[in-house]
Parts: sequence; C-alpha cells; structure tokens
Amino acid sequence: MIRRALLALSAAVLSAAAAPASAGHARPLVAILADPAGTETTDLIAPYAILAESGAIDVQVVSSDLAPVPLMPGVARVKPQASRDSFDRAHPEGPDMVIVPYMMKIDDPARSAWLRTQAKRGARIVSICDGAEVLASAGLLDGRQATAHWASRKDRLKRWPKVAWRTDARWVDDGRITTTAGVSASAPAALQLVRELAGEQVMQATAARLGLDPPSTVHDANAYSLSAAHLETAAGNLLAFWGHEQVAVTVGAGFDDLAFAAELDGWSRTLRSKAFAVTPPQGAVSRHGLTVLGVAKLPGADRQAHLRRGEPVPLMVSDIAAAYGRPTARFVALQLEHPASLAP
Repeated sequence: MIRRALLALSAAVLSAAAAPASAGHARPLVAILADPAGTETTDLIAPYAILAESGAIDVQVVSSDLAPVPLMPGVARVKPQASRDSFDRAHPEGPDMVIVPYMMKIDDPARSAWLRTQAKRGARIVSICDGAEVLASAGLLDGRQATAHWASRKDRLKRWPKVAWRTDARWVDDGRITTTAGVSASAPAALQLVRELAGEQVMQATAARLGLDPPSTVHDANAYSLSAAHLETAAGNLLAFWGHEQVAVTVGAGFDDLAFAAELDGWSRTLRSKAFAVTPPQGAVSRHGLTVLGVAKLPGADRQAHLRRGEPVPLMVSDIAAAYGRPTARFVALQLEHPASLAP
C-alpha cells in the first residue's frame, strides 16, 4: 500500500512537469472513439485504462451518441462518457489525441469527417488493430506507412492500395498518425503514448502499478497465420456443441478494467465458450471510471473468469490452456496477435 501510494505521488509530480502544453488543456486530452454498432473490447478498454492509470492524462470514451456500446466479441456494453457533439461543445479546440479502436462499422461519413477535422486541428490520431481501416476509410492513411491486424492484410492491400502497409513493427508512426498491429498491441502502444504525453518516468511508474512489461515495438506480423492445426482446433471446438460453455466475468465497483477486457475478449474467442459480463443492474464502474453493463445473473455459467493484476493476455491464455488445452489457447492468442500463439 505504501509503495503504491509513493508511485502514485511520484507519477502525479512528474506528470505536472512532463505533460506537453496544449491550447485550453491543463493536461493532455485524449478521446477514444466507440461505435454503437459494436467496438472491440480490448482495443477500447486497454488504452483507456492505461492512459487513465497514468494520472497525467484526461481520457474520455466518445461515441456518436450516449447509447451503451456493445463490446465485441463478448457480451457486455460500455457507457460512452460523451457524444461527439457534446465533446465538441465542451472542447471546441479539439483533443490532443484521438484513439480509434476496431469498430464494427468501418465506413461512417460523419465519423470520418469528425476525424479529418481533428487531424486538421493538429490532434494526434492513433488506431488500434483494425481501427486502421476506419482511418483508411476516412482518407487519413493515403500515402502513409501503417499497420493493422495480420489477418486483414490481403483485404487492406486491395481496398487501400495507396497505403504502405507494414508488417515489421507493433506500431508505426508516420507524422501525426500512429497505427498498431493486432489487438494485444493495444497495451504496449498505450504505454508508449503515456511515455510521449507524460514522460518516461510516468510511463515506467504506470507500467509498474499495472504489472505490465515496458513497451517494445519489435514485432513480425508475418509470423502469424491460420495454419491447418488452428483450423482443426477451431472446427473441433465449434462442432463440439455439447461441450460449449458460458463464462461469467463478474465485476463490481472498482473492478480492474484491463483484466476485465482480456477475460471477456479471450474466452469469447475459443469457439467453445462465450463470456458474459455479470454486473449489478445499474452496471459496474471500473477503477478508472468506465461504466460496464452486463447481465444481472448468469444461472447457466459453467466457469468463472479470474481478474488479476499483471500482463492480462498471458494470464488469460494460461487459464484457457488449463481449461481447454494448449491448441485452443494458441488459437485465441493468434486472434489477438500475441506471441503466446507462437509458443510450442
């Protein structure tokens, strides 16, 4: 407890000195977009949790309206903290940064126009995973280098040939635009953003409090592919309907949003289980102020997910390996573009 308090105090002091000045903002202001048609769980929650944990950055989830946003691929919804219109009224100068997760609706003219406006105002634009497709659809990646999820590469090459799609880094910076590789790149990339917005010491303290490794851009997306073994595992899990399970991800006030995201995301990718957020009827507010709505009860739950502090994807993958075997765990890690999928 004393160590945590000292780290928090240190982060607050350092952030005051390190955070870059911006017009109208006492601290860097970051908007994370969400879409009411559905938004990828970890792409949204991991950057939110990490930036908020820094204590040096103001971050808000912003959607087209205030309707709860379905999280994919599990069963849960998150409450936006502002609509685009209300955010614009509160911050007419615009945010310092906009983060774009993968969203079910890639092409949205109103959202694309909003993104182009923020870019023209000087905001740093960051995509997570196939959120890069949203940026490409808005015309923000033409003539630039970028990356995204390994599995969408062939489609991206056809749809957006003016983009130089890279596979050799976990995130790619090109001017004021940053793009990341698949889902699990969200945490290291978010730590890198903390480093850039608030300084090295704040980033290190944030990573230590969350139990995360320091960020590294080293990555080879060409190492990830859907093999015959993965297809066999997927088909076996999907067809074994008698063994399908419901997994409860039970959360209450002050829950760990980073761990929650990994558990909801991972267990829902096994093709053998589906994860459900279980919350009070009014929802549950995370330790960083994010409101998640789930089901009040899950009487048919076969398993209970465990939320723990530390590197969330390896912890979740280990639990899935114990439950369903290593082939299924590797298949889940492959979908998240995490190195655990490459382990023997």
